[in-house]
Amino acid sequence: MTNPENAVAADPNATSKIILPTGPERNPVAATELLRAEARDVQANELTMERSGAETITAERLVMTNSGARTVEARSAQIDNSGILAVKSEKAVFQNATVVAVATSEARVVRGNVFLLKADEVTVEGDARIGILAGPGCNGVKPMLDVKGALALGAGIGTALAILNALARGIFKRR
Repeated sequence: MTNPENAVAADPNATSKIILPTGPERNPVAATELLRAEARDVQANELTMERSGAETITAERLVMTNSGARTVEARSAQIDNSGILAVKSEKAVFQNATVVAVATSEARVVRGNVFLLKADEVTVEGDARIGILAGPGCNGVKPMLDVKGALALGAGIGTALAILNALARGIFKRR
């Protein structure tokens, strides 16, 4: 990952430097901030976003509030009231967030919507909705499809398409 001094955005004035208290000890750390701005690619060690948007985000630690992004790659991500297309991280917390695809080691979803979640450890709180879960189930997770269900659905659709293909060939061969 890069240093906050090397933040890159579509508009060089879109990001600014701030001091952010992080960690259990709340030690001050230099961070990059994206506030009410749009950016193409953002790379930073520590990044906070509020009411902003970005195409691609690469960061060690990301805190996103009321924002949106196409892709996020971070070691740690805290996503609040935001939307993301794809997330790849070691640890991620989604609170009132909507995410299409997530690949993470440890995920916590609080009243959010995640369509596809691949995680080694999942914690769900509140009214969270997870479409497809690839990983261990837990009490709060009620996915539309788990891995076994997705395989069964795929096999069923494949069989149905094979039968329809054979019928279509038979009908069009006679003419």
